[in-house]
Amino acid sequence: MPRKIWPSLLALSVIGSLAAPAAAHPTLKSANPPISGVAPTAPTEIRLSFSEGLIVKFCSVELKDQAGRAIATGRVSTDPKDQKQLVVPLQDPLPAGSYTVKWNVVSVDTHRVNGTYTFKVEP
Repeated sequence: MPRKIWPSLLALSVIGSLAAPAAAHPTLKSANPPISGVAPTAPTEIRLSFSEGLIVKFCSVELKDQAGRAIATGRVSTDPKDQKQLVVPLQDPLPAGSYTVKWNVVSVDTHRVNGTYTFKVEP
């Protein structure tokens, strides 16, 4: 191989190795109640499933109704059988309406991510 190609190959190798860790952040895979969906009955918990295991002491979930009022929740935990699932018990079943879930999580590899999603509860 000509000597002029080596610097280009080295640069591509370095760029590729820097980009790989960025893809390792946890992502929200699914939720119950469903993301942008409708819960046919009043949920008693929120369950978020992520692509990686979570460190629960650094995770939080905030629930608000359609008027922006905070809804009381229980203590956030992970499912004992699946550390990728964050479970948030609700103190009372949710009445019909629209809700927003704001979540902040830290994965076992210490990446912090956050996001929001909405759902509705049918009357």
